[in-house]
Amino acid sequence: MHLLFWGILLLFDGMMLSYNPTKFGSQLVLRQFLLRAALTDALAAAMFYTNWMVLIPRTLSRGRLVPYIIGVLVLLLLYIPARFGTSLLIGGAAEGVRNQPQTLAMIVPYGMMGLMAIFFSSALRITGDYLRALSNRRELERQQLLTELAMLKTQINPHFLFNTLNNIYSLTSRKSDKAPEAVLRLAEIMRYLLYESGTETVPLSRELAHLHSFLDLQRLRLPASAPEAIRFEVAGVPAESNFPIAPLLLLPLVENAFKHGDLAARPVAVHITLALAPDTGLTFSVLNHVAPNDAGRELPDQPGGVGLANLRRRLELLYPGRYALWVSTPPGQHLVTLTLRQA
Repeated sequence: MHLLFWGILLLFDGMMLSYNPTKFGSQLVLRQFLLRAALTDALAAAMFYTNWMVLIPRTLSRGRLVPYIIGVLVLLLLYIPARFGTSLLIGGAAEGVRNQPQTLAMIVPYGMMGLMAIFFSSALRITGDYLRALSNRRELERQQLLTELAMLKTQINPHFLFNTLNNIYSLTSRKSDKAPEAVLRLAEIMRYLLYESGTETVPLSRELAHLHSFLDLQRLRLPASAPEAIRFEVAGVPAESNFPIAPLLLLPLVENAFKHGDLAARPVAVHITLALAPDTGLTFSVLNHVAPNDAGRELPDQPGGVGLANLRRRLELLYPGRYALWVSTPPGQHLVTLTLRQA
């Protein structure tokens, strides 16, 4: 903004110099013109920076309009005599006016020049303050979103750990041989939670590996005679898919299926499908059977509101206008479908 102000001053001086170059043919006249231009530019700069550094911070920035108007009038009362003094000191273009009765008529042009410097200063200062405030507000909103997302993510991890430890406790209480494998699967999952989910997005392949580990852990709860009770089908996803997705975004839907689903249902208790297509994006659905007494009603969220409510809030923050979440309850079933579109 300061470069813009000085660029405009120098541009006006250059225009005056090029308007009638023959008039400044002699070195004396040229020196007078340059000296006069330097003094008038200095006066304009004094008006500009006094308004910029003194008047606006002490009046307009504090909502005091009347003191600002008084300050502008005082600046003009100082500028106009100084402008006359410059013309009298240098002579040059003002020499003819100085010796005529119409000298006082120059008060209006000089006053307009002073007002232009003040208003230009005010416009630049107010615009700059507005842009800085807008940038600060956006940065504050971004930090608030990051903080809220971090809090939502920390709500997921303890809840998942609580459920998993309950499962492992159940295995150990029965002295099941699956307990060591369950601890190993939990270690893999915790490694993902601690070291790989701290970024804004992760490759879809890593999120799928995390879900597979979670499902393997859940399969340990089922009888050996029911290996197909959990089915996970993936379509259109390469082995090393780089499709970006927020970490731990799909887990709440899968967790709900096991928390509220009827794992005794046969042949498939939980049916999970994931499809990735260039035109529609990612589609993820979880279908699970429900107990007869729960049929026909929507399943509740996780304890403490960290289930679907948490997921919806994360989706609003991370994928505004680019997601859809449907929940339906066919007879004896519960179906949740999530679609995500790339930006």
